[in-house]
Amino acid sequence: MRSIFSENPTSLSAWMQSRLAMDVNPFESVIVSEPRRIERPVAGLNEGPLQGLTGQLEKLAAGDFPRAIKLPGAQFVQSPAPGYGKSHLIGRLFKRLRGRATLIYLRPYTNAATSWKSILLKMVQELEFPESAEAEFCSEHETNQLESLIHGTLVNVAINGINGGAIRVKDKQASVNNFQRATLEHLRSNEKWVEWVFDKRAKLAELMERQLKQRGIFLNASPLSWMSVLVHYAYRPKAYELRQACLDWLRGGSIDDGEAGQIGVLPADRPVHDPAMDQVNATGKDRIIDFCGLAGFYRPFVFCFDQTENYGSDPVMAKSLGVVIQGLVDDCLNHMTVVTANQAPWSKVVQPHWEHAHRDRLCRPALELRGLDKDQARELVKTRMEGWEPLPEKAAAMLETGWLDELFSKSKELGVRHFLLECSRRWLGPEPAARPKPGKKTPPATINGLYQAFVNKIKSQPKRLVFDPDALYWLVQEVACRQGAAFKKFKSERGYLAARWDVDGRKIYFGFEAGHHFKRWQAIQKEAARCHAAEASSKVVFFRTPELRVVPGPGWKIAPEIADAKKRYLHVILLSRDDMAELYGAYDLYMGAVEGDIPVQPADAVGFVRERLKHVWERVLEPEPRNWGGDEGGDAPPPPGVEPKSGLIHRIREIVRREKFMSVADLMARISPPVSEEELHKARACIAEIQVHTSPTMTVLQWRPNR
Repeated sequence: MRSIFSENPTSLSAWMQSRLAMDVNPFESVIVSEPRRIERPVAGLNEGPLQGLTGQLEKLAAGDFPRAIKLPGAQFVQSPAPGYGKSHLIGRLFKRLRGRATLIYLRPYTNAATSWKSILLKMVQELEFPESAEAEFCSEHETNQLESLIHGTLVNVAINGINGGAIRVKDKQASVNNFQRATLEHLRSNEKWVEWVFDKRAKLAELMERQLKQRGIFLNASPLSWMSVLVHYAYRPKAYELRQACLDWLRGGSIDDGEAGQIGVLPADRPVHDPAMDQVNATGKDRIIDFCGLAGFYRPFVFCFDQTENYGSDPVMAKSLGVVIQGLVDDCLNHMTVVTANQAPWSKVVQPHWEHAHRDRLCRPALELRGLDKDQARELVKTRMEGWEPLPEKAAAMLETGWLDELFSKSKELGVRHFLLECSRRWLGPEPAARPKPGKKTPPATINGLYQAFVNKIKSQPKRLVFDPDALYWLVQEVACRQGAAFKKFKSERGYLAARWDVDGRKIYFGFEAGHHFKRWQAIQKEAARCHAAEASSKVVFFRTPELRVVPGPGWKIAPEIADAKKRYLHVILLSRDDMAELYGAYDLYMGAVEGDIPVQPADAVGFVRERLKHVWERVLEPEPRNWGGDEGGDAPPPPGVEPKSGLIHRIREIVRREKFMSVADLMARISPPVSEEELHKARACIAEIQVHTSPTMTVLQWRPNR
């Protein structure tokens, strides 16, 4: 007997949509991991703290360009318990600040010695993402935030120069109006303008320096070096290698002298190829200070420190956060620092390690988060159910007055996460799995399901699939050591190596390097050689990710030396995107456990990851170089112009809009010519109306036009 679906594809499609909708739990997502992707906020919920933050930001928008404004302290957002919406508040702030500030979302760094370097890396990575607050990834020809910063800086330097008479034009007002209307794409497509900018770099740098000095702003690096880097990055987007060299310099790294000469970075502003770790960290802070100074020509930065409970695991780390907050408040202009915290862990394990000077940098009183009242809870349910057509029968149970009255019988307010967990249990059925009590071991099956969901979520977030030394350092420090292996903090002579394992009589050293300067890698190779000479069984491990340039680079004179070292004692592991999803998913699992976001004890999460990622540790522990397999097993380095094409974005938009619900696997089957899952997610990330639902077994896309 033939199925009705074989004759009625429309019915089959509707049936598939219905099945997927049934498999999706609209209340399952209780954690905000990407501030750009938050749901529509509940009216009135934590509007006070949000207004407090935006009110402070308005102070940074006063006066003419360039601005030189300093707030009196960092904004402190305190939650009475986990799950009151700290990360969601940051997402709302991101939406509210659209076009008015550049938000840098900072998960915990894990090495106090490289705190500023870590913050700078995340700052530059964020700047490479879209100017649009509606997208997570830049589409073809779309402007990113760094390009917008450069455009705003150059335009305002030029306008000030015209108004002050330093740049002579026939009609001042017409020229100013033209600059105010011009987009980066418009100027970049004007060959005469581009030629003029490059020809007048020194003049523009002089104007910029003069205008900054009038406001009391002094850059750590030469204004000419800054101007040269900015115009090369913005106006020569097809010069891939030089553009990457500009990013290396902005990240505080050393760059090849030939590339530096082509760009115009002065010798004094070229970081040495083998700086000590404290020099690397100091350069990172200098770059951040300079970025904030240049922001006076455009718009301020907002640094958001989230998940701060994790700094309490080590007194040194807790104290370093205080040092960083004091440094930002005291030394950086044109920015607002926001610190979020859960009340109990903050007062018990973080703040006690702060000096009085650090505590004084937090504005008081704190901005206090509140929970949902009954009406807001009802609104949240309705928001979560948007996009379900027709509405499932069990949705009505979520809005039953009796059930809501019972939930709010003991308190007029509930934490958002607590309420969503109650909704999730009710959605799943009358007897959902019980939440483990504190101190009780979490069942392995529960942890495995949560872990797989985290892995699937990472795969769906192109923004997360970049080099993250903090996550990698945490993995090496906290979970990578099997029985019989011991982790030790380590600082090599030049600071390239930051950790060590002592295992089975061998020493395995670890470094975390995003740079590409051949002399730096020559120095790394020599330091690794010294470790190997001291103990022949030792080796040095470096992780690299696909967006970083390949080591050794094409044309390096020292390529034979690096290649020889990689056959004996230098193990460069190129992580594939699947590897990164597994490793970063493990990191998020642990972070969720520490924050109380998931029903898992932190110790259980660590134990699970040690066992689950055994294949990674075995790869690291392998003593025989012939079995390392080289670093060719990962993804190829990205070619120039990796942004998703507009045609693919349009195709995905139309398919998901029509189908309402569909799995990623089904969507990939509908795309012709075929694309990889990575390409699909990059294109999907450009579409604000698509919401992603992840589970241990699948990833489902939902069309939600009202998000």
